[in-house]
Formats: sequence, C-alpha cells, structure tokens
Amino acid sequence: MHDRHFQELSAGRGKRERTRSALLDAAVSVVAEKGMDGAKITDITTAAGMANGTFYNHFNDKDEILRTAAYGIAFEVSRQIDAEMEEIEDAAARVVTATSRFIAILAAAPDWAAVLLDGADHLPEMRKDLYKYLRGDIERGVAQGKFDVEVNTFLLDQVVALVAVAVRARLRGKPDPSLTPQVCESILRLLGMSPARARKACSHIASPR
Repeated sequence: MHDRHFQELSAGRGKRERTRSALLDAAVSVVAEKGMDGAKITDITTAAGMANGTFYNHFNDKDEILRTAAYGIAFEVSRQIDAEMEEIEDAAARVVTATSRFIAILAAAPDWAAVLLDGADHLPEMRKDLYKYLRGDIERGVAQGKFDVEVNTFLLDQVVALVAVAVRARLRGKPDPSLTPQVCESILRLLGMSPARARKACSHIASPR
C-alpha cells in the first residue's frame, strides 16, 4: 500500500529499520497535507505515534527526512517505469511511455504526488536527477532524427511543467480520458514532432478509469 510503502520495505528487518520506515511514511502523509514548507518534526512524530527524541535517533533534521522520503518514492516510481521501458528503443515511444506511466502512478498515489511535486521545487538535486533521465531520452530522439530541438534546461523545465499540470489535474477530480494523450502529444510537439506524428505516437494510450 502506498501509505505504508517504507514500512512494507522494512518488513522482517530489525526494530531500528522499522521505526525509521514508520517515520518516513509519516513524513509522506504530513507533506501531502501541509507541504514541505509547512511540515514540522512534531507533525511527523505525532503522525508516527512517536516522541520527538525518537526522530533524532534516525534523522538529523527535517530536511534529511524529507529528502530521504522524496528520493525513496522517486526510486520506486522510476523502478516501475524503467521495467516497462527496458525493451523500448524508439525515443518518442520512451517519452510517451514514461510520461503516461508517471501520470498514472501518481494519480493513483496522491501522497506520493505531493511529495514528488513539492520535492522537485524544494530539492534542486532531485530536480537535477530527474532532468538527467529526461535529457537522455530527448538526446536519443535527436540522434534518431525523431526530435528537432536544442536540449537545455529551459526545454526540460517546460516538459516537467506539462507533466506536473497533468498530475495535478488528475488529482483534482474525475479523470479526463483525453488528458494524458493530450499532454504526451504536447510534449512531443514541443520536442519538434509534427502534429500528425505526435498524435499517432500517442494513439495507443489507454484512457484512465
């Protein structure tokens, strides 16, 4: 379950690891409610049912636990997406697969979405890591003749902004079946594909339920 992700990972391990995992899950729930700026250590320990002193046995400060939680979630989302992209060589298909799966995973896990979206704004190193993977697929597309763009930070900012808008829209209410294909198509057109080719590349995306 998403709300016990870290505790599931630590099942069967020692008490120290299980306590640390419970604090991480509590941090995720607090960030989802209050954001990274609004989250306090006391909020996290209260959500975990622990004393403040216990927190400092595992983390130095709020920044450390929030960074650890964000990277842990990012790793799991990346693992799921990478598993589906392992055999995909075409850059356009890789971008569409990664984008559509990222939106779907976070739409099903609102707490994860809150942590990752907030983390991208508050943790520069996390945003840099995200851009590294995105840049790789775009540069692959340029080499394959699929994309016609200069790969720079401004371009990556635009792609990430489109994905973030889609995730937030999915979380706000009933899914719009056309939203994810529209976002994927917009990204491909931003990368230099023609409208017809971009539309064709996104035609297989399943509608959300």
